[in-house]
Amino acid sequence: MGSKVSRRSFLRTSAVGASAVALASAGSARGFAANEKVQLGWIGYGGRATGLMQKILKSCPDARIAAICDLKPNRIEAGQKDAERDKPRGYTDLREMMDKEKLDGILVVTEPNKHAETVIPVLERNIHCFAEKPMDITVEACDAITVAARKSKGIYQIGTQRRYHPTYIKAMKAIHDGLMGRVTFMQGGWHWSSDPSGAPVARDGGRLIEQASHHMDVMSWVMKNQHPTTCVAMAFQDQSLVPGSQLNNPNEFSETKSATIFKFPDGVLFSYTHLWVLPGKYDEEILLAFGQKGGMDFNEGLYTGRDEKEQRFGPRIGKGWDEGSTEELIDFVDNIKTGGKRVPNANVETGRICSLMCIMGRMAMVNKAKNAYEPSVVKWEDLKSTTDLPAKA
Repeated sequence: MGSKVSRRSFLRTSAVGASAVALASAGSARGFAANEKVQLGWIGYGGRATGLMQKILKSCPDARIAAICDLKPNRIEAGQKDAERDKPRGYTDLREMMDKEKLDGILVVTEPNKHAETVIPVLERNIHCFAEKPMDITVEACDAITVAARKSKGIYQIGTQRRYHPTYIKAMKAIHDGLMGRVTFMQGGWHWSSDPSGAPVARDGGRLIEQASHHMDVMSWVMKNQHPTTCVAMAFQDQSLVPGSQLNNPNEFSETKSATIFKFPDGVLFSYTHLWVLPGKYDEEILLAFGQKGGMDFNEGLYTGRDEKEQRFGPRIGKGWDEGSTEELIDFVDNIKTGGKRVPNANVETGRICSLMCIMGRMAMVNKAKNAYEPSVVKWEDLKSTTDLPAKA
């Protein structure tokens, strides 16, 4: 996957990334001259945005950063400096930016709790939208984005970039083609030596919601984009890491460790641990899927059969949290320039499932009314989402 052309071709021809459910036709198409650039707007210029900006500037020659919007003037100035090549104009008001600029696409890289309020106006203007994960931090906000995305003539692409990583794509196709037989169990984890305890829940819903949508997405993908039926979880917040805070206050600061189990149809379990403040040697991502004939280690890019024979699907990824980001941005720009008619690998239907799974896990570990970590069993229907599609006959 060395060249941009080969990456585009690979993503465009891969069928396994697209959602299996029925989708509204994507795309707000316009014609582009051969050398004309896709005009992009940017909403939110914090930490994650800076990395994505560099990838766009380096790897997307068909794109121009035309405008940057943020509520903080210093962040606008930082974005303008980073994208100096494109001379973007700065705005503190999203609607003013959309009124004054002729934008083909907008990237939303705000705090998770601001996603719905920024994504929905973009989609209502039928402007192509790339938004970071998760969809948002509440069921109601996720549903609102889902409704807007299904109605919009613009693309909605969510930043679960593993659906654009060549190793994941190849490995997932092999699983769906029957390499390891019926899926029997899945295991995942994201383990860190850093400290998440100062992250306010009001901003990101808790670390499970803010981060784990990547892994929820992969396991739903293993299950051919099904959602789980049931979830149970336990979590804890270490007060010693949050000086001056109330002991175990889940409505204030994030959990520091959690264990979550999902049950999918046919009794397939997915066990997930999200741990922080570990010795550095234990920093790792874990993404394993097991079946009747063998197991797939996604982070190693390696399948091992029951006969111990191995099949490699790519180089070792390890804790590759950013892997696939370049490919997802290339595909977003390419999709716009070629007519905006392709359903993105990471789309509204896959995005709602992984985001709602994270919210489901949070519900199972926190009694919000008691303001306490208290394990419970949560059914998918307990989410009360209004956007589930009818089951296929």
